[in-house]
Amino acid sequence: MEKKSGFLEKLKQGKCKDMSDVATANYLIRSIGGGGRVGDILFEAAGILKKLFPHKGDPKKQWTERRLKAWWNNETDVVRHWQMMELYAAAEAVKDENELLRAARREHADFIEKTSRIRALAELAETDGHRGGA
Repeated sequence: MEKKSGFLEKLKQGKCKDMSDVATANYLIRSIGGGGRVGDILFEAAGILKKLFPHKGDPKKQWTERRLKAWWNNETDVVRHWQMMELYAAAEAVKDENELLRAARREHADFIEKTSRIRALAELAETDGHRGGA
């Protein structure tokens, strides 16, 4: 994950000059859509982009799977500035959400471990009480 955030920082600073706009857009689409099959990546990325940037008043700016698929299959080489900025913002949002999920999972695992230890201690104390111990 450290690799991705470093790339996003370089991209934000404009230091990734060896990549084309379409390659950068495809990287961001993969970052937004996650892993798996290409169709699933494009579907997930389009859903997230539609949710974050609905553009209800302007149908030409609405995010569609077809637009993402055109970049993915190199059918077009036009990536507008606003598209790149929204892709970058969505990738950052997904990265932040994933970090929050990881922290919550870690916290939950710690809670489960702690309660398991307390339960084992309580069961030990209960069996000790049945033996007639003090």
